[in-house]
Amino acid sequence: MPKVKQSKQELLRHLADNIGFLKASSAAFDGGYIGEAKRLATTIRVLVHDTTHSKSLLGLLGYKLGMGFLDTANDYDPKNLMSHHGLVGLRLGGGATSYWAPLADLPPGRPNRYVLFPDWWNKVVIVDSLKAKFCRRELILALSNKDGGAHVDPALDEDYSNLTRNNSIGWIASVGGVEAPLSDVELHSVRQIAYGIGKSIERKLSKIGAANEG
Repeated sequence: MPKVKQSKQELLRHLADNIGFLKASSAAFDGGYIGEAKRLATTIRVLVHDTTHSKSLLGLLGYKLGMGFLDTANDYDPKNLMSHHGLVGLRLGGGATSYWAPLADLPPGRPNRYVLFPDWWNKVVIVDSLKAKFCRRELILALSNKDGGAHVDPALDEDYSNLTRNNSIGWIASVGGVEAPLSDVELHSVRQIAYGIGKSIERKLSKIGAANEG
């Protein structure tokens, strides 16, 4: 059956929808429903992930090439023997300890720069205690394609399973003398990724608007 190419205006409506998805899922996450990170991952995949069979929305619009993507992840230092969670911090207090996506409230010294897509997508943002490494791409595709975003696989890659099920990153919280592993580093990391891509799209659209006005 013949196919009809979507117009630029149709693609822009898709972009507006996906920006809305990011905002709605981010608000739900920030309200305490951290499982919403799976839908954030799926939206991010639609926006930026290209394969031989499917094209990203930002790519179809011609925005992705040369666009700056906001990088707020600490750089991984191989000399550091501790595990690395470059996108998120630890929140202490209130009788609980959890991972925390800082969004714009970045700790001193944290990167806050725009980089080209390959550097952003493939930057290592988590290294666990077993020295398994995870970049943004691996987190987004695992959550969206295999772990409940758009699909559930019957089996998961061992490294990802160790990270998300077995606390291979190694952090333990002690509350009232009871120790428990800290969980969901991948979900909080995706929330920070979503913040970065949202700001990146805003910046790109602002530049386009300024150019059109000029």
